[in-house]
Amino acid sequence: MSIAVPVRHRGIRVAYVFAGSTGAWMAHLFFASSFVRYSCNAHGTGWYQHLATVIFATLAAHATWVAYGLHREGRTDAEDAGTSHGANNFIGLVGIIVGLTNLLLIVAEGSFVGLIHQACR
Repeated sequence: MSIAVPVRHRGIRVAYVFAGSTGAWMAHLFFASSFVRYSCNAHGTGWYQHLATVIFATLAAHATWVAYGLHREGRTDAEDAGTSHGANNFIGLVGIIVGLTNLLLIVAEGSFVGLIHQACR
């Protein structure tokens, strides 16, 4: 499935690839760290943290998928061709690495929910 996107929208996609996954990780980090005290005092709130992990992981995964689309689109030209499609190959590859790293961080932070609730008791 290939969706042709005009070159003028390339900057928006590149910004989303890097800011989307990194912003999702930062938002998850802020939410998880600020919600610890409340979740220790109030019972039945663990699912909020799981829901936040799923939402932010989905955002990071979508940004990684957009990066893969840039990488796939960039394979049509060589990187040194001087075209915007050629630059997409490298930008997409770096975006995939950044997105997967942020996705791994979100999932790792989300796995601490069970440990936090055990420490509260």
